[in-house]
Amino acid sequence: MAGVLLLSCFLLAVAGVISVRRDAQQLTEEPLREKRTAPSQTSKSDDCLGALLAQQAAELSSLKDKLHILEINQLTAKSELQSTKSELQTTKSELQSTKSELQSTKSECQTTKGELQASQAKLESKVEKLSLSASAVKKEPGSSFIRWGRKSCPNNTTLVYTGVAGGKHYNQKGSGTNRLCLTRTPQFDNTAKPPGFDLLYGAEYEHIPGLHDREVPGSVCLAPQSTTIMVPATLTCPPGWTPHYTGHLASEHREHYGGEHICLDGSPEDDSSLVRNDDGLLFYLVVTVCGSLPCPPYINDKVVTCVVCSK
Repeated sequence: MAGVLLLSCFLLAVAGVISVRRDAQQLTEEPLREKRTAPSQTSKSDDCLGALLAQQAAELSSLKDKLHILEINQLTAKSELQSTKSELQTTKSELQSTKSELQSTKSECQTTKGELQASQAKLESKVEKLSLSASAVKKEPGSSFIRWGRKSCPNNTTLVYTGVAGGKHYNQKGSGTNRLCLTRTPQFDNTAKPPGFDLLYGAEYEHIPGLHDREVPGSVCLAPQSTTIMVPATLTCPPGWTPHYTGHLASEHREHYGGEHICLDGSPEDDSSLVRNDDGLLFYLVVTVCGSLPCPPYINDKVVTCVVCSK
């Protein structure tokens, strides 16, 4: 728009110059007309220049307004940039903190993993040991018993050791009542004899045909089954149980101090050919007495049988 106005003013100025030259030639002829025409052309030029200056002033004001808006927008953008930069710094700090926490968590996880692996290894070792133990128990459960009156063990059992019977003196009220199968190879230490003590005696058969006053042997045997019992007053094991030997129930004489009942083998043997009558622990056969004992099925004055069974 300013260019068009400038071009118009230029054309008017050129026209004014031409008009002035033409009027100068006619100066002598029309002096008054020259005076009127020149001011008129000059006035038009001035008006055109004034309009051009006004137009340029308007455009300059518009440019200033645009520049002001641009400056405001620049300040706004700068502020937003600063705010974004601050947010980025905060986010970066948070990311660093999160990274540090993740590294710490990773380290803890590694430690926990190591501990779990160690615990797992220990548990696996224990399980393996328990499995081996269970396997060994399953393969060889076993149970032991004493075969009284014999130096050997029954078939399908293992001899642990053979020994001699021993225990308390029949006429002493103290001591233990259980009968012992003593080893034939005793071992002692240097413990001094105390002021108070018990006594251990050997054993003898009493009133057993062919074995009176002779020493009583015994054998400790291992059965492959897990449980062994002695069943008195019978020669037969319960259903499902394996018999090992049969015999007769034996204990102390009824007028002596009490003692344990055991199953004396039905074919007993002596431990020595000597007849010594040293007494000590005595083996008497047990006989039934009807009354509190139900008869029948029991019979009075019968030697009580027994059987050793396992399962």
